Amino acid sequence: MPMRGLRLFALAVTVVAAALAAAALAPAQEMIDAQQTGCTRSADPSNAQAQINAADAGDVICMAAGVYRGPLRIEGKTRVTLRGAGEHQTIIAGGSVDALLIFRSRDLVLEDFKLYFGQPAGAYVWGSQNVLFQRVHAGGGGVGIHYDAGSIGRITDSMVYAMAGDGVLTRNAANVAIERSWIIDNGGVGVSTVGRTATTTVTRNIISHNRGPGVFAGQTPCALLPPGFVEVPECYLRNLPAFVGEANVILRENVIQSSGSTGIVLFPGTGATMSGNRIWRNELTGLFAWGASVSSEGDEYDANEEHAIELRAYPDPLKYPEVPSSQRIRAVARINNNEIRNSVVLAETGTLGGGVLAQGANAHVTNSRVYGNRGIGVSYVNTSVGSIIGNEIFGNGGSAICLHVAGAVTVSANVIFGNSRDGVGVCHETTP
Repeated sequence: MPMRGLRLFALAVTVVAAALAAAALAPAQEMIDAQQTGCTRSADPSNAQAQINAADAGDVICMAAGVYRGPLRIEGKTRVTLRGAGEHQTIIAGGSVDALLIFRSRDLVLEDFKLYFGQPAGAYVWGSQNVLFQRVHAGGGGVGIHYDAGSIGRITDSMVYAMAGDGVLTRNAANVAIERSWIIDNGGVGVSTVGRTATTTVTRNIISHNRGPGVFAGQTPCALLPPGFVEVPECYLRNLPAFVGEANVILRENVIQSSGSTGIVLFPGTGATMSGNRIWRNELTGLFAWGASVSSEGDEYDANEEHAIELRAYPDPLKYPEVPSSQRIRAVARINNNEIRNSVVLAETGTLGGGVLAQGANAHVTNSRVYGNRGIGVSYVNTSVGSIIGNEIFGNGGSAICLHVAGAVTVSANVIFGNSRDGVGVCHETTP
């Protein structure tokens, strides 16, 4: 190419590069402009707490980029927004303390910053209403975001990750909605609802690779339940009513996957309404309801270990006949229009791997596809009653439908083929 052509080519490259750089910078500049719009106060690491203390209703405190040492404390405030310069620009760091504390406040917006390494929590919300976290990252530390003592709030478009404990924890009648967020790689439960009369609504989130269950609702356990066994640890039997809660969870269109434990755990007295979720590849059962009530509509259970769904009485009526009827709670479930497939055996025992197991439950399994599971398709045992109607049950490694020491169970209009045993009522396992 002639020299003049090379110069023109170089000039063209320079112009294109400049145009691309300008195009790349434009959204960033627009974001900064948007973040600065409406600011009534400006804060930096040297004066942030003073600006929060002085804030009046309606104030928007814009925090410059930088690292802010926690705990920042918001107390007795109404209609205040705390806005960072972006989740990777403004960092509120806890270290050996909480990163952010909120007490007796209402109508708060916390947005566009990172909570880092808060101990015991990235953010702790106590006795406060309408506390919104949006576009917030919480990484490292103890618990990610903790709502307590009747607090009401929402977490949207955020990420909570790498906590030693739970990602999101709600306790003591807190009511929280979690939407379009990532709750990943935490050492405890992904989303935990503990105590009485609390509702947690979980919609369109990715809850993945948490070491404990993806979602838990109930009173604080005194011990973990051994997988694959009906026996209850002695600490529960000493005081059965103490572990009956009232928490409620609503789960819509989430992915709950790859938990180091069960996908969803519902402890005695709790309830769940589920629809459109994908619950897959959890290292124990996909959904475990122990003396709990659940409705599962249009959910997908795929490749979970032990069982896709287990419904168990609290405690099992045959194993513990001495327990008074007043202290027994049966599991209650309606499983409708679900995909229940590919369960694998329990690693510790090399057994199980079933689709739906009801033990001491009032259960209805209807209009669902139960297939490709390593063990039995649907089992009703230990006084379980209810119905199994209008399902496709095929290609399972054990029996299609097992009825063993069950009560009244209506079985009709099912399509059954290609299982190890297709006869209704036969209980045949092919796993050791």
